[in-house]
Amino acid sequence: MSLSQARRMVILVARHDHIDLTDTHVELNSMDLGADFIPGYSSFIIIRESDTPGPDETLRRYAINRRSGDVWEINLCTHYDFPELTHMRRALALHDAPAAGDLAAEGKELGCTDQRSAPAS
Repeated sequence: MSLSQARRMVILVARHDHIDLTDTHVELNSMDLGADFIPGYSSFIIIRESDTPGPDETLRRYAINRRSGDVWEINLCTHYDFPELTHMRRALALHDAPAAGDLAAEGKELGCTDQRSAPAS
C-alpha cells in the first residue's frame, strides 16, 4: 500500500471519528520521517494547533498495516472496521476482515494489551 493510499484511509477514519480536517487549526501529518515509526505500518498524527500559547492537542495517532489495510488508533488501542473502510480495502485489493488471531497479533505489535473496536457507524 502506498503512502497516499494509507493517507486516504486515515482521512476516511478521521471523518468516521468526527474530526473536521477542513478546520484550519487541524493538521494531518505522517509520523514516518525517514523510516517507519512502526515497522510495517504507515503512521499518522492529527493535531489541533493551539490558538493560545501552549502545546498543541493530539487528536489521534493512526497506524495502517500496509499489508492488510487494518487501521488502528494507537493511543486508544482501537481497531476500525466499518462499511466504508471495508469498501476502500476491497478497492485497494486488500483483505475483507481480519481473523481474531491476526487482530490480537497486530494489537500486540502496536503495544496494545486491551483492544477495542470502534463503533461501526
